[in-house]
Parts: sequence; C-alpha cells; structure tokens
Amino acid sequence: MRGTFAGLFFITLTILLLELTLIRALDVLWYPNLAYMIITMAMLAFGLAGVFTALAKTISAEAASNRLFWLSLLFCVFTLILFPILNEITFDLNRFPFAPIRTTLHFIVIYVFLALPFFVGGVILTIIFSLHDRYIQQLYFWDLLGASIGSVLLVPLLPKIGPVGLILASAGIGALAAAFFTKSKIKATLSVAIAVLCILPPFAKTDGYFDFTLHMNKRNIKDLKINTEVTIWDPISRIDVIDFKPEFKWIAYDGGTQASYFYNFDGDFAKLRQSLPANTRQHFWGRYVLLSHYLKRDTEQKVLVIGSAGGQEIKAALTFGAAEVDGIELVGSVVELGKGRYSAYSGNLFNHPKVKNVKGEGRTFLRSTMKKYDIIQIMSNHTSSSIAAGTGAMATNYLQTADAYREYFEHLSKDGVLHINHHIYPRMITTAALAWKQTGRRNFRDHVLVFEVPGVQDNLPTLLIKMTPWTEKEVAEAKTFMKSKLVEMPARFGPGFLSAEFYSGEFPAELAARIDYRVTPVTDNQPYFNHIRKKINRVESDAENFMSKSVSRLLNSRIKAGIPTDIVHFFISGGTALILSSIFLFVPLFFSEVGRSRWSRKGSFLLYFSCLGAGFITYELIFIQIFMKLIGYPLYTYTTIVFTFLAGAGLGSYFSHRWKFSPDRSWFIPFAGIVLYTCLFLLFYQPLFDSLLTADTRVRIGVSIIIILPLSFCLGMPFPLGILAVANQAKGAVAWGWAFNGLFTVVGGLASVLLSIYLGFQATLIIAGATYILGFIAYARMRQTASIDQTAVLLGN
Repeated sequence: MRGTFAGLFFITLTILLLELTLIRALDVLWYPNLAYMIITMAMLAFGLAGVFTALAKTISAEAASNRLFWLSLLFCVFTLILFPILNEITFDLNRFPFAPIRTTLHFIVIYVFLALPFFVGGVILTIIFSLHDRYIQQLYFWDLLGASIGSVLLVPLLPKIGPVGLILASAGIGALAAAFFTKSKIKATLSVAIAVLCILPPFAKTDGYFDFTLHMNKRNIKDLKINTEVTIWDPISRIDVIDFKPEFKWIAYDGGTQASYFYNFDGDFAKLRQSLPANTRQHFWGRYVLLSHYLKRDTEQKVLVIGSAGGQEIKAALTFGAAEVDGIELVGSVVELGKGRYSAYSGNLFNHPKVKNVKGEGRTFLRSTMKKYDIIQIMSNHTSSSIAAGTGAMATNYLQTADAYREYFEHLSKDGVLHINHHIYPRMITTAALAWKQTGRRNFRDHVLVFEVPGVQDNLPTLLIKMTPWTEKEVAEAKTFMKSKLVEMPARFGPGFLSAEFYSGEFPAELAARIDYRVTPVTDNQPYFNHIRKKINRVESDAENFMSKSVSRLLNSRIKAGIPTDIVHFFISGGTALILSSIFLFVPLFFSEVGRSRWSRKGSFLLYFSCLGAGFITYELIFIQIFMKLIGYPLYTYTTIVFTFLAGAGLGSYFSHRWKFSPDRSWFIPFAGIVLYTCLFLLFYQPLFDSLLTADTRVRIGVSIIIILPLSFCLGMPFPLGILAVANQAKGAVAWGWAFNGLFTVVGGLASVLLSIYLGFQATLIIAGATYILGFIAYARMRQTASIDQTAVLLGN
C-alpha cells in the first residue's frame, strides 16, 4: 500500500493546489464572486466522479493500478490544457447584453474544461477508497495530509511563478503521482520525466511570469496593458503598475478590480500646499482625500492611514503639517514598490523620516498599539481576493463593522477625527452609531459630517466622525474647502438626508423593513457590509425611504441585462447543485448495482455522508471568518485554518485506526467530541480572543492551531467510519457515499454563507453542530447493516 499512499498524497496535494490557484487566477480574470461560482460548480464534478465510479464495472487490483496510472497522467493533460483554454477562450459578463450566445458558449466551454481535472481527480480517489476500503483510515490520513500541504504551497509559490506556473506545477505533480501507482519502471520513469518537464519551466523563467490574457476590461486595463512597467503576483492581490499619464502611475489591483496611483511628486510639500486646493487633481483623487488633514492642519497631528496604497493620504498628512504618519497596507508588494522602485518618482513618501509605512492589516495593527491618533483615515479599503477574504461567495468587510468602529474610537485622541471614504454612507452611519452607543457615548449626530457629490453615483462619499462635537467654525471651513454637498450634519446646522433613527444606535426593525436596501448595522458576527440588495430588479431614488441617487445607481449598475451580478452566483451555483443532486441520487439508484440491490438503511447511508460534507465545510468556512479577528491577516487566517482543519482531520483518521474505532467500537466518541467542542467554543472563544489580541502574530497563529486542532481531529473520524460501515455492501456503495459527500460539501458551502449573512456566524456554528448530531443519528441506524466480522478484520490489522 505504500505506493498507493504516496500516489494518493500527491494527487490530493495537487488537486487542492490547483483549486486555490484557479480561484486566485479567476479573481483577476473575472471578479471574486464569479470565480467562486465557477470553481464551486467545477468542484461538483469531484463528487460526480463518485457517481461515475458507482456505475463502472468492478476491476481487479492489478487493473486498478494500471487505471490509476493512466488517470493520473490524464489529470496532468487536462490541467495543462487549462492554460491555452483560459488564454484563447475569454469570458466577460459585461459583453452578455451584446453577444449573449457567444458569451454563454464561452462560459460553458470554460466550465467544462475547469471541471475535467477535478472529475478525473475524483475518479482516482473513489477507485482507491472503493478498492482498499478496509484501509480507509490510513488512506484518509494520506488524502488529508496531501490536501493540507497543497493548501499552504500557494503562498510561497504564487509570487515566484504566478498562477500559470502553478498550473504547470500542478500538472507535473499529477504526473509524479502516476509514478507511484505503477510497478513498471519504464512507466514510472516516463511519469517522472513528464513531471520535470512541467514543473521546471516556470522556475527557470527569468523574465517575469507565464501569464494569462485578461478577460474583462476592468477600468479599461486591457487597453492600457501594453504600458505595464511591473507585474507582481502578490499572495493578496496581483499588482500591475502602468505608465498611465505623466502625472501618475496607475496601480491596478487584481486586473483593475481596485486601483491606486503613484503620483509624480518632487517632495516639495510647501510648494504643493500653496497650490491647493486649485491643483488638487494633479496630486490626489480629489479634495475629499485632504479634508481631515486640512481641518487639523499645523497641530502636530498624529495620523494613521489604513490602506496606504500609493501614498496619497500620507502625502496629504505631510502637506498639512503632520508630526507622525503611520501607514498600513495589506499588499506588501505595494509597500516595497513605494519604498524602492517608485520612491524617487513619488517624492520619497514612504521613506520620509516622519512616516512609518508597513505591510499589515488595519485592525490587527490597532490592537497591537496603545497609540492615540488625531486622524484615522480609510479610503475604500478592502481586499479583492476571495482567498484572502475567506470566501468568494459574498465578500466580508471587517473594516466596516461596529466592532471595527469601536476600535477606531478607542484609538482617536480626545479631539480626533475618523475620516472614511466608502460607498453606502447610510449603512456606515447606522454601524458607527451602534459602536458609539456601545462605548457609552451620546448625541452621535453632533459628531458627524457627510459630504456627497449631488445628483450622481458618488461611490466615495466623505464621512467625518469627530470625538468632540463639530463647531460652527469647523463646519464652515469644511463646506468652503469641499466642492461637494454637505448632506449630513449636526441638527443645529440644518436638516440631513437621514432621519434621527439612523443615529440612534438602535435602528428600528420596522424602518429597516421599509427601506429597499439593507441599512442595518454590521457586526463582526455578520460582516457583510456590501450585501445591501433586497430586490433583483432595478430601484429608483426615493428620499422619503432614504434611497439616495448614489445608492440606487450603485445597485442598478450591478444589473447587467436584467441579471444582478452581485448575487447571480448564488442562483447559478445553487441551481447547478440542485440539478446535479437528482443525478447523484437517481442515476446510481436505478442504474448501479448498489442502487438496485436491496439493503436496509440506504436512506440513512445517503443522509450520513451528506451531513459530513455539509458539516465539515461549514465549520471550516465559519472558522476562517471567526479567526479573522484573532489572527488578523486574512491570508494567514485562511492558510492557518484550512491547513489545521485538513491536517488535524488526517491525524484524527490515522488515530481512529490506531485506536481501533469501528462501527462496533467507540464510534460515538468523535460525534460527542464535535458537539462538546462546539458548545465550549461558543462559550469561551470571545474572552479568549480578547486576551490574545495584543500578542505577537506568531503566537496568535500558534494558539489558533491549538484551539482548532481538537475539533479538526474529531472531524477526521466520521468519514472513514462511514466507509467501514458500508464496506461489505454491494459494489459502488463507497463511491456513492463519496458522491453525496462531495455534493453536500458544495451545498454546505453555499448554505453556510447564506446562513451567516442572515443569522450570523455563531448561529451557523450551532447549525453545523446540529448537522453532526443528525449524522450521528443516521450512523446509529446505518451501522446496523455493517458486517459483523468487519471489526474482526480491522482488529486483525
């Protein structure tokens, strides 16, 4: 079995590496929600492989070895094909209204080719599990160990060889797996040679990356790509620096999903200040970047910029006399470019003696310091990577929650100002109002100013929250400086667009139900700030119901050819899963030996593997979000959680074999452990996290692994126990169970996002625990059909 164990290790390693690589690549080529959608649909093919194997004829061990060899090489071929397919067949949803048939066909072709490697990989796994079911606990250990290693390889390898290089490497690892599935030295040598030929080129390339053709013309990047000076595949975001105009270099994040600029600046702050505000656009996006710094000018102010990007906020702070400026930028490559290659071009901002600009995450930085700031500035800062955010289904935004606002308020000086430019200011106000009330403060409206460009879709309205009430002089100065309209202000200075309820910290449910978009406060338990859509059709501005033109036009801009692109992935992924669920159930039921054979508890068997798929992925995805608070850095959080879940589950499977767990012995222990852990975690995780927030990042990651390991250890036992319980059923039972496990992994992933949006993370964890309770009940019934001598076989080994 050693060759099988090794081959299984490498094939699961490359499957997960390929999955993460494709998600990251499609974040750039498309948008995160569309990338999530198509990879989710492709992963359904992983489960569909179980249906295929359940229908296939029984083969001998020798024939299986030969088939596994050729299937691994086929995985290599299908993976290699992805590069030319994604280069030559492009998909742009924005083109759908103009070329619906062509766009749809392109999408289908891309989907089919994306699904093929996962289908072949699924067939390999189901053959191994079906043929060697009595070794399932060891097999599942090597399966999860390989997947856990694959989950961490993306971080160090992506900056070195890019996603195309990783696709080539994934193909090579698939060929390497083939070498372990054959006893032929010639075949093994051939496989290793193919592996070397696939893996070597991206590492040997010295002039940049092998790269994809961009699919979508986000912010017109396809027209400007010929002027690209630098391309870096940072683990957080792909960065392209483009020579756009003489005044600035354009920093394109993830193919134009987000943007910033390195402005051409000679470093003369006195001359720059004299030219303002008339020449604002030559050095900044607009006057809204400068407002808080202008109001705090020449007061030896201390400034924190969360999301420093190209440095315009840092430049604004220095221009108006800041004594200290701390800049935090999540994408380390941008920090390095600002300090290095583009330092002289941008006026040496990041190397200025008053500036400390570092790679980091805003809230993590705040928790690590007791420093008070006169200005905290955030300019529409959030990651566009679905991996870094932890989910592509619906982006989380932990900088726009009541918990985040409390941290901002705690780090502002007595007269400090919070300065945020971000869309949907009504929701920012309800969220900040909740935080204000939670900190024991009153009269929030007296502390708020909002500027918005009237009559247009202003995606960056200016929100200023001052720790002391705004004075008449300050409001007058702000109005004079800004060209946009003051739409929210203390009541004594005039009426605003929003009613008093928005500022109360207790937003009424009746009012929330009346408004045609979501304005309720956002918390860390439900951090979906940007999920505001209530209706799938177009909306109109309505002052009486607080629907501004900016919000209505933002919602309408996301509708293409009548399709709401911000939520379309839920409908397509869910619909695909629903359609395939009938295939997963009825095709094996009527056409396979295991489906046609009569054995009791067949329904319990399908329910059990469905519960395992849905429950495991729900725990994993929700823990990624919950531990974002403790670990802080999104990518570190994602990598830590996924690795710990997979490696811990693998260890659980291994020790379930060592401890001789079986359908007749100690089978209930992992279920009891999962439920007990869930209860204890929900009771104690918040105070435990609070006590660790100021610890070093490495300590927080280490503690996170220790906290998660008991749960993941228990989660690794139920699947092999299920295989042991049906090992002596008709041929195809193992493959059919695998199919339902794969199907409900996808269903559970979608459901976990929807549940967390509407119920929150804690309630969703309770549902995950309930899923395993249901699985326990199903197993208690299902194990009664297990062979009496299965335990004897297990004990004999």
